[in-house]
Amino acid sequence: MNAETSDGLCVNFYAPGDVRIEEMKEIPITGEGEVLVKVEACAICGTDVKSFLVGNPRIKPPQVMGHEFCGTIVEIGKGVDNYSIGQRVTMATTIGCGECIYCRKGRTNLCRSAEAMGFHYPGAMGPYIKIPAKAVRQGHLVDVGNLDAVVASLSEPMSCAMNDISRVPIEELKSVLIIGLGPLGLLHAVCLREKGVKNIICVEFPGKRTDMAKEMGFTTLVPDELDDNYKKFTESEGFDLVIVTAPHNASQGKAPAYARKGGYVSLFASLPVKDEMLSISSRTIHYNELILYGTSDSTVKHVEAAVELLRRNPERFKPLITHVMPMSDFHKAMDVIKAGDAVKIVLVP
Repeated sequence: MNAETSDGLCVNFYAPGDVRIEEMKEIPITGEGEVLVKVEACAICGTDVKSFLVGNPRIKPPQVMGHEFCGTIVEIGKGVDNYSIGQRVTMATTIGCGECIYCRKGRTNLCRSAEAMGFHYPGAMGPYIKIPAKAVRQGHLVDVGNLDAVVASLSEPMSCAMNDISRVPIEELKSVLIIGLGPLGLLHAVCLREKGVKNIICVEFPGKRTDMAKEMGFTTLVPDELDDNYKKFTESEGFDLVIVTAPHNASQGKAPAYARKGGYVSLFASLPVKDEMLSISSRTIHYNELILYGTSDSTVKHVEAAVELLRRNPERFKPLITHVMPMSDFHKAMDVIKAGDAVKIVLVP
């Protein structure tokens, strides 16, 4: 297959606002230790949207975008013995060095030398994606079996939610507050429900995502209703876990006020540079003995956990995929996202 021509389209990043739909003129050549995957589906990530609008210092342009993908292995390089042709896979797309203190502990997402598909390496918004040898060697491709490709493309973003909730004793959670109903807020909600949490309250402004949460059976509040109403959902004690998936400074600063004594607070969303300093009540954290934590990205084990949960009940996650479009409609997808009319958009070759 090496050096053959390809008539598939790629989404190529050149600069902020300059993303071009271009043909992949040649199928990538598979070298020693590498794997070639034929892409079946690639979801659009919030990072892709930010990159399109304002750029990203990690991207080496021109670069094929996209990292939330599912595909089939069509070629393996010399020395690869942990994967096989025909295997359907997704990927933990942040790749650690494999040697540092964090990688040795299995926390590859914290590696100071981490590289990512769609940023340091060509991504999956195209007909093929070549997986670098160090990712193959470290087992970053995860088998999805017969899981529908569009649903399987949720594995990578969902793995970030799995990382988050793995930080708390899930069996102790009776009530969870989720502030922000972007794709990751909704993924958190569905994952927690699938894990057995029954009392999940979601906070978001009125709109498509709030409507969707209601249709999926979640209780929702608008932000102005939260202060006056949150106690009635928790016997006046506060929530076992408060998760802020909204990149909103004031919401993160106030989040500990909604947690019960001895509870957990997750600052899941990253705040913009120059707006990252919080005004937060140290007394609330101190006297209520709260555990405040953050999570970033995910590892192979989190992707494996996401795939396991998706395969158990894929129908529960399908409503989150509001649009499926061809790669050539990338710019149309950006317009839909900016208009607030989408949750998760998946591109297909």
